[in-house]
Amino acid sequence: MTVVGAIWVAVMGCDDFAAFAGRAEVGSESRTLGAVVFQTATTVDPQGASTTSERLAIEARFVRYDPPYEAEVREVLGLADLDALPTSDGCTAALRVPAAAPAIDPAAATTADVEFLDVGRILARGAGSEELLAIRTFPDLLDVMSGVTYGGTSDLSYRPGSRYVVKGESDRSPWFSIGAPPSWDDLRIGGDEVGDGPVGTFDPEPRLDLRWIPWPDHTSDVVVSLVWTGVDGAPRGIVCHPADDGEFDLPAEVLVQLPPAPDLAGLTLRIERIAGLSFPLDGIDEAEAVFRVSLTTPIR
Repeated sequence: MTVVGAIWVAVMGCDDFAAFAGRAEVGSESRTLGAVVFQTATTVDPQGASTTSERLAIEARFVRYDPPYEAEVREVLGLADLDALPTSDGCTAALRVPAAAPAIDPAAATTADVEFLDVGRILARGAGSEELLAIRTFPDLLDVMSGVTYGGTSDLSYRPGSRYVVKGESDRSPWFSIGAPPSWDDLRIGGDEVGDGPVGTFDPEPRLDLRWIPWPDHTSDVVVSLVWTGVDGAPRGIVCHPADDGEFDLPAEVLVQLPPAPDLAGLTLRIERIAGLSFPLDGIDEAEAVFRVSLTTPIR
């Protein structure tokens, strides 16, 4: 997998590890993990009459945690789905079993084992403007998580191909610069533009052919997700990891897992391009910036 997900890694000032007064130090084997994630999403309505584009969201989280809690941390930060991607051009069931992790016992926990760290103000620039990310604080969650998170819906515009820069407000040099991936305006499903509404895709039998313009100048991951309600009323899902070469036909062994069209309820397709880069930060175990651009549409 090219992008190891939206891994969020910490940038810390000298006193940031001591920012939570009255708390005992996390264990000596603790790690820091964090990321800065840009995300924009478009939803096409069932008839293709209109599209709804969400504004660009920028979020940053900086985490210190004890190793036994790594599975929970990666789940909370949205990394687990990307960690579990199938091989290139492969598909797998979307409903995965969460990784084994220690149970959270609020009665036994007396200090925070996971802390979202305050790293000062963070500045983001891109598409001709800049902003300071909002700071949000939250109290103990079962006395196991506490701290500060950054960002939310941004005033910056999503502009494909533009460079976005993030840095500490008082830093002279940026932490990183990342290019925004293209939108999915060119996506075609079964030969039809998404805006026309992919109707009749499964008549007379299931078939799902995707075509788009590749992004050859940059390394990225394309992820295709299908979710639906089975005949037993339970949710079903499949995740595929196409190469970004502009074409992907859902494999026959995947199509046979779908029920016939009359029994297929709520089939929804989501396609996403994910671009990421690692960047060095003094004293930090990992640091990653990720840009995610997605489109979601029902399939009829």
